[in-house]
Amino acid sequence: MQSVLSAVISRLDHGGFEALAKLIVLTVILLFLSPGHAAEVSRSIYGQHCAVCHGDAFEGAAQGVALVGRELLGGASVDAISTSIANGNPVKGMPAWAGVLDDQAIKAVALLIVEHREGLQFEQLAVPYGEDEWTPPSRPVTTQSHTVLLELVAESLDPKPFSIALRPDGSILVTETHRGLRIVSPTGEVSDYVTGTPRTDLDERGLTEEGDAPISAGWMLDVALHPDFADNGWIYLHYTERCSACASVLNPLTSRNVVVRGRIRDGRWVDEETVWQAPAYDASTAWGDAVAGGRIAFDDSGYLFLTAGMRGMDRIQDLDTAYGKTHRLHDDGRIPADNPFVGVPGALSSIWSYGHRSPQGLAYDPETGNVWNTEHGPRGGDELNRLLPGRNYGWPLFSDGLNYDGSEVAWGRTQREIELEDTERAVKAWSPSIAVSNLVVYDGEAFPAWQGDFLIGSLKATDLFRVEVEDGRIIGEELLVEDLTRIRDIDVDERGWIYLLLEHPTGSRIVRLKPA
Repeated sequence: MQSVLSAVISRLDHGGFEALAKLIVLTVILLFLSPGHAAEVSRSIYGQHCAVCHGDAFEGAAQGVALVGRELLGGASVDAISTSIANGNPVKGMPAWAGVLDDQAIKAVALLIVEHREGLQFEQLAVPYGEDEWTPPSRPVTTQSHTVLLELVAESLDPKPFSIALRPDGSILVTETHRGLRIVSPTGEVSDYVTGTPRTDLDERGLTEEGDAPISAGWMLDVALHPDFADNGWIYLHYTERCSACASVLNPLTSRNVVVRGRIRDGRWVDEETVWQAPAYDASTAWGDAVAGGRIAFDDSGYLFLTAGMRGMDRIQDLDTAYGKTHRLHDDGRIPADNPFVGVPGALSSIWSYGHRSPQGLAYDPETGNVWNTEHGPRGGDELNRLLPGRNYGWPLFSDGLNYDGSEVAWGRTQREIELEDTERAVKAWSPSIAVSNLVVYDGEAFPAWQGDFLIGSLKATDLFRVEVEDGRIIGEELLVEDLTRIRDIDVDERGWIYLLLEHPTGSRIVRLKPA
């Protein structure tokens, strides 16, 4: 299915027919690769070959053990369960399936089992936290090295927030995807919306919804402070612009990623300058603004890094499109002369790396000088990547995850002479997907044992993770706080206290972790 669709798209002529054909193709994709349809296809393998022994709901049967709610002797990871399925267990009467099912089918069954064991079924786009009111845990949380308290900072924010940025005076800037920019005072009062910021989709919602994410045109995304904010007052906003100049009859709600900077004066956004924008020909409604990426990070030299997620599948590997890329700029939008694709014919000179799916996090590590991102995979394959200049990170040719129907990720691979060895592999891949969100590199005195470690949030898993990295390799991991609610963003103040932006349908909140 995917290879056929990719071939059709790649051979379309430019113009109105291309737009119409792409719209038709994307409609087919959504119909046949939607989670509901994929779940039916994926479970059919298990139902045909495994359910008779292990139960339709993995509860076990007379011939086989339960696969959920208990330890598995052979291990409970996707790789371990795949090995158990492939090799079987003759002593227990389980046949070896390596000669019956291919590697992809075995991996799909193993992933299905792990998803249900961990309560992270891929078809659940929205985390099952319900509509009930939620409050942070009041008891101290004990981790391997520190005991922390969770303290409520602000509440009654919009259910769809995206980013926070801590200002030196103790106030917090908050973006809400459909609403705009607000300010939380040091004592927790939430302001009205800052006027004059780029328009959001408050007054014009999208045409349809994909899971819990409206397909829209005009989202407020990341907010970040200039490294010299105390002196110059620059605030950066990444958003998706309703690009009326880019629209057409077939795509009336097109949007594109844009980064601007400005200042806030007397509750109003002023002095706005455009720093970067995707080319007009890149504007699209395909896949919606939810996968637009939209993060910002600065390094120690003042370079600005930004992410732009996929808009469709067919051109992510192309260097003349902004999407599926990270970009590197001077703080005012000028192109650094040493960017990897400067002077390459047809390439956007702002590109730093490419082959990305749906980037959700971006952070700079001052100790190593590396920039890191987190991004959503398909079914499994959420990634933590070290972003090296000019490198190809593989999407949609390769992934550690699977397509939603359990097949191998190989979109358009036959049209490109690229092997797996030609791409940069993820430093870590989460399978099943935790719906990874933003990350920070911890730098603070409050929790000294975490110095230099990565703190990573998750949406579906609703957990906060600590990852210890050395020489580009993971040498330690810890689940710090579990079962919160969707963690959309993370920041750290001058004391080293950790702030979490928590998304919830009854009203989002900001909490902080401080030493007990």
